[in-house]
Amino acid sequence: MESFGPWQLESLIAVGGLGEIWRARRASGDGDHVALKRLHTHLARNEEGLAQFSLEQRLATTLPHHPNVVRAREAGEVEGRPYVAMELAPGEDLRRIVAPPATPSRTEPMKVILPRARTLAIVEAACRAATHLHVHGWIHGDINPSNLIVDDADHVTLVDLGIARAAGEAGAVRGTHAYMAPEQVRGEAWTSATDVFALGVVLWELATGTRLFHRGPTWLSMAAVVEAPAPALPDRALDAVVQAALHKDPAQRLRTPAELAARLRPT
Repeated sequence: MESFGPWQLESLIAVGGLGEIWRARRASGDGDHVALKRLHTHLARNEEGLAQFSLEQRLATTLPHHPNVVRAREAGEVEGRPYVAMELAPGEDLRRIVAPPATPSRTEPMKVILPRARTLAIVEAACRAATHLHVHGWIHGDINPSNLIVDDADHVTLVDLGIARAAGEAGAVRGTHAYMAPEQVRGEAWTSATDVFALGVVLWELATGTRLFHRGPTWLSMAAVVEAPAPALPDRALDAVVQAALHKDPAQRLRTPAELAARLRPT
């Protein structure tokens, strides 16, 4: 185990573009375990990296609580390295549920197709989480199965606010390539429809048990996002909703996650 200021880092949960996420607990032994995210060492003196992590700290600690969005406990800095400690969401990420570690490669088709009712419930919960962010002026920008934590009762927690951006803001191309909206790929402004596209990708993949835009190399996945259509689902009612969420033009796409959730209920 590694000590990090007042924290004891017990096991590495994930590594992302901005930082590492650890299962951690206070060295004193007080309190529950947390998911502690700290900025990568090589970014500690990088102005852009520091600014983005500072935004994540501020958003995580000031966003009003919502049951489907990860909740921060505190933010701070240890020897020039900023961190944010978040509640450790119960369950495991959706990627592990639909493509267990025993799968030979995460680039292969997913192996598990969830029951229809469960799929709709998970996506509706993710829509509620995204709506909460949008109401407060933020776009998540990285909704994908790895950032959706699902527990045994199918409670969903949206995690990782690391690349969140103010609604209407354009900038550097960021996101998980096979889940980015076309406007993300082009470096255009993010809107609520940007997160709708990612939710549509998740919905299509849960319904089929396969990856939609993943093509291996990053540039091929990004090209598929912009150019490749989503093959029709056998379930016509569900396919109509998915296609509306995956329109390449954000102006013609379902505008908000709330609209997507509403379209899912009668299907």
